[in-house]
Amino acid sequence: MVFSGDWEIDNMLMTDILNDITFYSGSTRRKMLTKKGIKHPQDGGSMLYGLTWRTYLAPGRTRKIDPETGKAMTKIMVERPELADIFSEFRDFYFTDFDYGSIQMNKNYPCPRHIDSSNTTESILCCFGNYTGGLCCVEMEDGIVKYNPKLAPVQFDGSTYYHYVEPFEGTRYSLVFFHNKSSK
Repeated sequence: MVFSGDWEIDNMLMTDILNDITFYSGSTRRKMLTKKGIKHPQDGGSMLYGLTWRTYLAPGRTRKIDPETGKAMTKIMVERPELADIFSEFRDFYFTDFDYGSIQMNKNYPCPRHIDSSNTTESILCCFGNYTGGLCCVEMEDGIVKYNPKLAPVQFDGSTYYHYVEPFEGTRYSLVFFHNKSSK
């Protein structure tokens, strides 16, 4: 067992786990920033942990196939299979009834305003690290609601509502638990 059930302690434990990972961004996540005129972080990135429909990467390069589902596994899932148990244990402490199939892992990623068009369920966002700022802003019908996912997990429908991250200073990690069309 990794986690204690105490949010502050577990936030530090998850920060240590995430500190041990080399973050990068695939072309889609890099383009997301470029389109908004935002510079990609030198120390960080945004990568998917889970299954995807996209098996082809480049000539002569394909993703490893998960034998249980027949779907392609993301690079970080192949490199760090132990994270599946770590993320599952974390979920069991903090949002037990929430089912997910993928996790978007971010480090210092200044996520611009967007909508998660391929998500099929609500998302849960959790943030970790030594940073200030970085609130999650969700554009609801009644106006913008700002959440601090460093204090507690935040659940919202990113496939319905535009959302983004306010500027931050320091090292900010986030995990977004969700289902997309590939993970169901």
